[in-house]
Amino acid sequence: MVPVYEGSISKAARFMKLASVTSLIGASAAVPFYFTGDSEVPSAARMVLALTTVGMTGSSTLLAAWALKPYITTLHVVANEDDTSDSSIEVDADTPLLVETLTFLAKPYTRLVFPEQLASASVPMASWVVRQPSEALVAKADGILAQINKNRKKGDQIRLAQKGDKLYAFTQGQISALMAKIIAVSPAQEQ
Repeated sequence: MVPVYEGSISKAARFMKLASVTSLIGASAAVPFYFTGDSEVPSAARMVLALTTVGMTGSSTLLAAWALKPYITTLHVVANEDDTSDSSIEVDADTPLLVETLTFLAKPYTRLVFPEQLASASVPMASWVVRQPSEALVAKADGILAQINKNRKKGDQIRLAQKGDKLYAFTQGQISALMAKIIAVSPAQEQ
């Protein structure tokens, strides 16, 4: 595998997801303490305070999860072992790519995708929407995934990207030559 792209805020995105989930867990764990002890505050007011705290923390956690779900932390070209430099790798519409994003709990989630599957996204926080692969690409992906996954645990296996998956890569700045080739051969060619 040859690295092509690393998201500029990958570490910050991982930290933000972990911090937001941790704050939601902390706020939820604190709810019982709103109702303990002697206080002049009525139970209804305590309930409103508890629900507001959990609701606000939960909504910020969901917003962070939604915004960062398509964010590509790393992108690699699956290449022959002989291909080690950007210049020796040919990129076309059926070049296999490994795209890593983050799960809700900030764990890496890697999928196989081909540039041919990348359609321009018209939704916020996404560069591409994955299209349904052709039967030929599915067959090619099955062979690649069998090779990649042969020594992986079942829960850690890489899968083919699904139709409708959204991906975001910041490509307006300086990018690698391979990333430029990927963008050029995808149907979502950026101008």
